Amino acid sequence: MSRDLSDEELSRIREETALRRKQLEELQMEELRRIRELERQKNSGTAAGYSPELDSAFVQDPQTAYQQQLQQQQQVQAPQFQQQPQQQAQPQRQRSANQQAQQQRQRPTQQTQDRARRRQQAERYEEQRPRKRMYDPDQLVSDEDYEESYEDDYRREKRQKNSSSKKSKKNGGFTTGKPQKIKKKRHPFRTLIAILLVILLIFGLLVWNVTRKFNHIDTEVGSRADSMKHQTINILLIGQDARDGQTDQRSDTMIILSINQKKNTACMVSIMRDTYVQIPGYGGNRINAAYAYGGIDLLDQTIEENFDITIDGNMMVDFDGFLEAMTAVGSLKMDLTAEEAEYMNANPALGSNNDESDEVWDLTEGENKLTPSQILCYSRMRYVGNSDWDRTERQRKVISGVTSQVKHGHLIKGYKVANKAAPSMTTDMKTFGMMRVASGVMTSGDMESYLIPAENTYYADTVDGMAVLVPDLEANKALLKQYISGEYEADSETE
Repeated sequence: MSRDLSDEELSRIREETALRRKQLEELQMEELRRIRELERQKNSGTAAGYSPELDSAFVQDPQTAYQQQLQQQQQVQAPQFQQQPQQQAQPQRQRSANQQAQQQRQRPTQQTQDRARRRQQAERYEEQRPRKRMYDPDQLVSDEDYEESYEDDYRREKRQKNSSSKKSKKNGGFTTGKPQKIKKKRHPFRTLIAILLVILLIFGLLVWNVTRKFNHIDTEVGSRADSMKHQTINILLIGQDARDGQTDQRSDTMIILSINQKKNTACMVSIMRDTYVQIPGYGGNRINAAYAYGGIDLLDQTIEENFDITIDGNMMVDFDGFLEAMTAVGSLKMDLTAEEAEYMNANPALGSNNDESDEVWDLTEGENKLTPSQILCYSRMRYVGNSDWDRTERQRKVISGVTSQVKHGHLIKGYKVANKAAPSMTTDMKTFGMMRVASGVMTSGDMESYLIPAENTYYADTVDGMAVLVPDLEANKALLKQYISGEYEADSETE
């Protein structure tokens, strides 16, 4: 065995071992004296009914010994019961002598019973203390073996002390301690998972409460089996140029919101309203005429066939819905040029859904906090700057500003925006699809902004009396794929 104890501990162990050995010797001597006393009583005749097996210090079953002693006592007393009538006639002196002899015979029996009772108490005590060694003179061990075994006990008890937070009690040189309750390990991941599940549940309930308020329609895109199941999903945002009481107007705004869940990116690609394309069944025309001819289905088909992409869902809003959404947003900070501020102050009617307003604005060059009606005017004006190019850029700035507020600590405001604008918006997406879009926008990085047709990939022309932009479709197809995949790295000035 390893000897890794210190000298002080070994010295203390040897002292305790010697003390225990001395105690054992004293017990042995006491037992020998008791045996000799019983033998003396037997030889002198004062110990009637004596049995060495019953009085031995090594009796293993006190109850059996006690029963045997009772049987012997009954055998001795049986003749006396038969002669009891004769004893009544004996003189008083004879009866007294018999009583004295009987008391002498019962005395060793009482001693044996007491000794058996003490033996039972000792056995119960030993059962409660399993590490205490029972003394057995037939199995004496050497001092060296006893010391080695005692050292094993000491090491075991020392390990138990170190693993327990409570101090153990010492009794007779052997250490005992109360069993410590094993504390269940806490799993922080379980708590974290539970919190995440609660958050997801709340998020799901909020999204469901909003999605049920949208105007839902059925489209060819929405009925596809793989709709909203691609790794990259493309949502067409449509701004309908319709005033109060008007329907089936041209699509004034077309923005492809693309979410790449593999790379965790998102981007917006505006399609110029005057882009000249082939509309299925109607020939060449401006792309914004497709909605007026055949609604959302024809507009989706026109974009997919001309630019070789897949549309997964649609979201459409008119001026009323836009104003409702911006009312929930409140004010939005925007940098205005001197020309933009002057034009908006002169045309506040662009901030209403019927081109009428009596508001008076005092906007200046630089940063301004725009009201909902001013935001609508800012998004609609096209005769400032580079015409429709700057107009589409302003629209993307408004969407980016609202998205930024939602992503950077204004989640409640985002919920209010969606909840208030939902009744004025139309979509073909189901709840699961809208949850994918919302989570994709929230978890993506900064949203990139692009324009189709890109610079140097088109030329201006007049067709059938219409001023149009004739695009290089192959070049714009390639650029659009790069925008959506997040692989485009050219300078943003190409826009």
